[in-house]
Amino acid sequence: MVQVCIFAYGQTGSGKTYTMMGKPGRDQKGIIPRSLEQIFKTSQSLESQGWKYCMQASMLEIYNETIRDLLAPGRSSSEMPGGKQYTIKHDSQGNTTVSDLTTTNVFSTADVTSLLEKASHSRSVGKTQMNEQSSRSHFVFTLKIFGSNESTGQQVQGVLNLIDLAGSERLTKSGATGERLKETQAINKSLSALSDVIFAIAKNDDHVPFRNSKLTYLLQPCLGGDSKTLMFVNVSPEASSAGETLCSLRFASRVNACEIGVARRQTQSKSSSDNSNRLSYG
Repeated sequence: MVQVCIFAYGQTGSGKTYTMMGKPGRDQKGIIPRSLEQIFKTSQSLESQGWKYCMQASMLEIYNETIRDLLAPGRSSSEMPGGKQYTIKHDSQGNTTVSDLTTTNVFSTADVTSLLEKASHSRSVGKTQMNEQSSRSHFVFTLKIFGSNESTGQQVQGVLNLIDLAGSERLTKSGATGERLKETQAINKSLSALSDVIFAIAKNDDHVPFRNSKLTYLLQPCLGGDSKTLMFVNVSPEASSAGETLCSLRFASRVNACEIGVARRQTQSKSSSDNSNRLSYG
C-alpha cells in the first residue's frame, strides 16, 4: 500500500486553510481540490489500459484531543464535546480505521467539493488575537484508493491524507483565555508531539512516541516506512509576526533535513519502484 501525507503548518492567519482548501466558488483551488482533480483525471486515462478505481473519502477534525466526524449526519460546528467516541485502529497490513467514521464513495471532483463544503461548516473555529475566524482543530481529509486491472490481475491500494493543522503560535501571541486557552494548549501539545515523532524517526530511535497525541497515532502509517510525506510551511508577511515566522522557518529547516524511510509502489505482482522518502517542506 502506498501512503501519502501532506501537511500545512504555520501560525494562525498565515494561509494554511487557503493553501489546502482554496476559496470554493471563486476558482481559487487549494491542494485538496487540485489533488482530487489530478487523481480523477489520471484514473480515467488509465481505463484504456484496463484499470478500474474505487475511491472513498472521509473527513475528521481533532479538537482538544477528541476526534469529530465532520461528515456525520446532523453535524455542526456548534456541536458540544461528549458525543460519540471514535477509536483509531491499525492492522498488520498498514490499514488504519477510525471506528464509526463516515466514509463516502466519491466518483468526481463535484462529489468531493460538496463534502468539503459540508465539512468546512462543521469545523470548530473561534476568534483569537491572530485571526477572527481561527481554526481550532486539525482537519484531516483522507482518500482511500483501490485499483484493479482485469487484464493483468494486478491490484493496488493507496491512502492520501491531506491535513490543515491548527495554528502553531505560542500562548502569549494568541492572547487566548478561557476555552480558547484550553484549545491552544491542546493544539501546541499535539504539534509538539508531531515534532517529537518526526525527529525520533529521523534519528532511528528505538521508541517513537506515536501515542502521545491523536494526530500522530492516526497518521502513524504515513510517517515512515512505505510512505511519502510533505509539509508546507506557511508564514505571515506582517512584521508583527516576525517571531512566529522565525520559529516556523527554524522548524521547517529541521524537518527538511529528515529522511524517514523509503516510499514503494506495491502491486500483487510484486513489482515496485523505490524513491527516497525525505520529509520536506515547501
